[in-house]
Amino acid sequence: MFSALRSAVPARRAAVRALSTSAPRADVARMQLLGRLVADPETRQTRAGKDYVRYVVATTDPLGPPGEEGGERPEPTTSYHNIFAFGESAVQRLSTIGKGTQVLVDADFRLARQPSEDGAAPAQTNILVQHRSIAVISRPKPAEPAA
Repeated sequence: MFSALRSAVPARRAAVRALSTSAPRADVARMQLLGRLVADPETRQTRAGKDYVRYVVATTDPLGPPGEEGGERPEPTTSYHNIFAFGESAVQRLSTIGKGTQVLVDADFRLARQPSEDGAAPAQTNILVQHRSIAVISRPKPAEPAA
């Protein structure tokens, strides 16, 4: 009787392992941003001489709930996200997109903590955002010539 139970336990453990579909190295931190380009994307070079593009997307946080006792809603806040894109195709694609364009950006990110120089202040956390793809939602309307 106990031998039957012992043989069932390893089979159950094996089944649990078989259901795991991701390895720890496959875990990612991703984000999507829907916003507008603050300026035209800038092409820069790494120390190794490879081109990359840096661009900034502005997003507006939605309005929150009304204030205490039904008061005014707080003003929406704008956040600015610095995004880096590497690779020749990204450089070519982003050179055609200009300031004011509404875009949907799919990106990977990671947090980088930098200790303060004096050691007394708390460490600063930076979000490093690397571009995966970008979709143009709408382009700004061209300015009408003055009459």
